[in-house]
Amino acid sequence: MEQTRWAIVGTGYIANEFASGMREVKDAELAAVVSRNEEKGKAFAQKYHCEKVYTDLKTMLKTENIDVVYIAIPNDCHYSYIMTALNDGVPVLCEKPMVDNRKQFDEVVSKAREKQVFLMEGMWTRCFPAVRKAAEWIREGKIGEPLSVRSGFDIKPDAGDWQPWKGGIRHAGGALRDVGIYALAMAYMVFPHGPETVYSVMKSNGEVDESFHMMMAYEDGKTAFLSGAFNQISDHWTEIIGDKGRIVIGPEFWHPKTAVLTWNDGTEETFQKDYPASGFQYEIQTVQECLKKEQKECPYFTLDESGKISDMIEKTRKEWGIIYQSDEEV
Repeated sequence: MEQTRWAIVGTGYIANEFASGMREVKDAELAAVVSRNEEKGKAFAQKYHCEKVYTDLKTMLKTENIDVVYIAIPNDCHYSYIMTALNDGVPVLCEKPMVDNRKQFDEVVSKAREKQVFLMEGMWTRCFPAVRKAAEWIREGKIGEPLSVRSGFDIKPDAGDWQPWKGGIRHAGGALRDVGIYALAMAYMVFPHGPETVYSVMKSNGEVDESFHMMMAYEDGKTAFLSGAFNQISDHWTEIIGDKGRIVIGPEFWHPKTAVLTWNDGTEETFQKDYPASGFQYEIQTVQECLKKEQKECPYFTLDESGKISDMIEKTRKEWGIIYQSDEEV
């Protein structure tokens, strides 16, 4: 079985979850680790049985034969690392939010297309079997015409589980970009054309939004009610309602095990797929399938969709008066 050679950039919580998921994919190989902190890089590599550690991405790319780079570092660093890999003609999977604004988005997509290489924003949620089944039910018309979506990713982490940069302006943080993007991805899965009008409110921590609520209004009264927070806890099921029935995805919709379809007469169809480790294996498998098929983007979460969600986030946070350093350069 031919191995897909991955390089992981970053050694934090998400990088560890990703590497854990990689263990569940037989033809995935962690070939190199990149960390600006050599000591942390060596510890991470040892934990996941990798022999190659670098402190510089360019050096790693010139030295190693890498099939795809996974980027899991603070938001404001994504753009430069993506461009470095793409310039070398190496496919990229980058954690969400992929970049900070439309200018950066256009540049990374243009570079990927110029180099004819794969690029994906890491919306791992779309790769879970339960989410793919829900999308299939919607396409097949099993709930009839979709009418509304309710989705919230509201958390209140303990101090020991918190990554402070996520709540700061320096690294382009904020609840909308970090957790709210998952709720937005649910809305765009159901209503891919986007809303006609958006109403939103947010609570600031003095730098960025620590919570937000949003209503997206579509034609004919269709709606999406979305939220994301670092300061409160909510029900983490996503509900998609149509005129013939509804779908509930969860229990934590961003990495779910179940999708339940309930018709208006009360009959149900349940899809359940338990999984070991973190669940990142589904995203890893998806990317590897795309590479083997020579696809340049993921069919479950396209670059066009990434762009629409990125635009929505950028427009909303500017309405809130949240401006990042990268925005000032646009």
